[in-house]
Amino acid sequence: MESMPVHLNRELLPSILRIVAAPVVVLDGEARIQLFNRAAEQVTGYSESEVLSRPVWFLLPEDEEPRAREIFDELFSDGRNGLDGLEVAWVTHTGERRPMAWTSALIRDDADEPARLVLTGLDLTELRDLEDQARERVAEDALRRAREAALKSSEARFSGIVEMASDAIVSMDAGQRITLFNRGAEKIFGWEASEVLGESVEVLLPEHARERHRDHVQEFGQTEVRARRMGERQEISGRRRDGETFPAEASIIKTEVDGERFFTVVLRDISDRHRTQREQQFLLRAGELLASSLDLDITLSTLADAAVGFLADYCVVDLLESDGEVRRIRVSSRKGADPWPAQVLRDVELDRSRPHLVHHVLETGKAQIVSPVTTEHLEGVAQGAQHLEALHRMDPGSYLVVPLEARGRMLGVLLLVASTRRRPYDEQDLELAREVGLRAGMAVDNARLYRDAQRAIQARDDVLGVVSHDLGNPLQAIFIGLEALERTRRREGDEETSQDYYMSAIRRSAELMQRLIHELLEVRRMEEGHLGLERIEQPLGPLVEEALELIDPLARVKAVTLRSELTPAGLPEVPVDADRMLQVLSNLVGNAVKHTPEAGSVTIRGACFSDEIRISIADTGEGIPQEDQEQVFERFWRAERTGGKGLGLGLAIAKGIVRAHGGRIWVESEVDRGSTFHFTLPRTSED
Repeated sequence: MESMPVHLNRELLPSILRIVAAPVVVLDGEARIQLFNRAAEQVTGYSESEVLSRPVWFLLPEDEEPRAREIFDELFSDGRNGLDGLEVAWVTHTGERRPMAWTSALIRDDADEPARLVLTGLDLTELRDLEDQARERVAEDALRRAREAALKSSEARFSGIVEMASDAIVSMDAGQRITLFNRGAEKIFGWEASEVLGESVEVLLPEHARERHRDHVQEFGQTEVRARRMGERQEISGRRRDGETFPAEASIIKTEVDGERFFTVVLRDISDRHRTQREQQFLLRAGELLASSLDLDITLSTLADAAVGFLADYCVVDLLESDGEVRRIRVSSRKGADPWPAQVLRDVELDRSRPHLVHHVLETGKAQIVSPVTTEHLEGVAQGAQHLEALHRMDPGSYLVVPLEARGRMLGVLLLVASTRRRPYDEQDLELAREVGLRAGMAVDNARLYRDAQRAIQARDDVLGVVSHDLGNPLQAIFIGLEALERTRRREGDEETSQDYYMSAIRRSAELMQRLIHELLEVRRMEEGHLGLERIEQPLGPLVEEALELIDPLARVKAVTLRSELTPAGLPEVPVDADRMLQVLSNLVGNAVKHTPEAGSVTIRGACFSDEIRISIADTGEGIPQEDQEQVFERFWRAERTGGKGLGLGLAIAKGIVRAHGGRIWVESEVDRGSTFHFTLPRTSED
């Protein structure tokens, strides 16, 4: 399309110059700045108010000022448009030197005398960087040709700036009839300028927006605000020649010319931005849906329902089972679409030995887009006559299939079908679907891991049931038999023999088994939230003394000193379950004695605060490395360096009981200098 000449009134020029993309400076006959547009502000760092009426020379380097003055005088004295890519640098507000190429246009007054010089600049900073790189790779003559080509393609005289702008620039008179329609407007709206000049601007607006637009322009015309700049843009809708409505941003300027008012609009099509925003919103929504449940069928069905309407008219989700079979999870159809094809696709038996809609992706693991969908293609993927009829009734214009992937494995496929009423799928749609597939794949993987973990927990609980029931009864029989044998030995009064030794060993082993069973069941009750508490206001001193008495035999064997610094009046009464708290104290003191070498010591201290009390158990043992301190309260964890025995449940149980009371528990330790375990209890019950 040939470029159309642009006829602009001098009164209208300043308003348009301020919003064009290139740096523009308007000078009077004494080289004083009369206009400094936004692009010039961005390049130099000066605002228009800072430079108005100042001679332009302050923006130039000292070494270029004499040549610039000479050229300026020639332009005004000869009355010619003499700049065509002339290089004169600018100095920015921060002192940076920026190379610029300039094109000029001379504006004459009514007497045909030079009145204003309009300079349009091109920032060559990036071009200079490219030149430096090019010099290292090409000969000087090739560099010169590249530079000339770059300048030629980027420079234009002022009279072509508006015409060549990529944004739509549309001017209209007070009656809202179009008086200017540049090439950017032709490209965006699809009309040629000759077709719309003199027509109402409403031809460029959707019907629902026309009345609002008229009111807006009239209201704007009555205000004192002269322009709404690009930063003040308000989003509007435009209408292309083919009737398509699109979102746009626009700035508007009003100008009085010979008593007549004109409005100029600079408009930008933001359809791509809107599409990206909608896609990001959908991905966010999809992520929320996929994270809402660990039930595979529910989660993926919800995702499929969300996809129809936004991404597709029909959506199908298939999962690959561990045995290689394909299980159809969901077939969703857009509201208002024919539901019968969805029912057929839901019930069809998928024959993987022949081509079908998702065959390619299941076989290769690579995403696929099919556009357009032909009759021959449908016949090739149909699973039978009824299936073929359903495919035709879906009226597919295009479809795409993406894998559901996680950790390098394909877990299923997602099929999206767009009917002919929709825009055909493109590569951007395919990328969006791939991202949905990745997120859905992670959700599938997490759900399966959760399912496996639940099965493992159930298996463990089944084992615990066996331990508590099937081993509990034989263990009780052992205790009964031991009691009978011990009573017999006491009545006979014989001296101690090897039989007594073995009976004692049997009792210790049975008691250890009983304690291990108790700890396992205790952990299970905690996990299920069935740890019952019977809190009574009472002092902790007696419970501490009882715990020390229980552990004293073990401490005596190792010559470990047990010491309590708690006094009867030292701590207030607190609401606790006495049996549970005794269990905590016994576990912590016993753990301290176990990890304290011979002749060491274990000390219990207490502190009272306004809302809680704190109990501390300090030992002189081997200490705990920093990297292990976060794990000591985990179930079944034991430090490798200590070679400890047992299941590693004592501290985990203590943690569960303290938390059930509303308290906290932690450890402070240093290797070879001992450990101190702290726990707190609230002074009032939270029930």
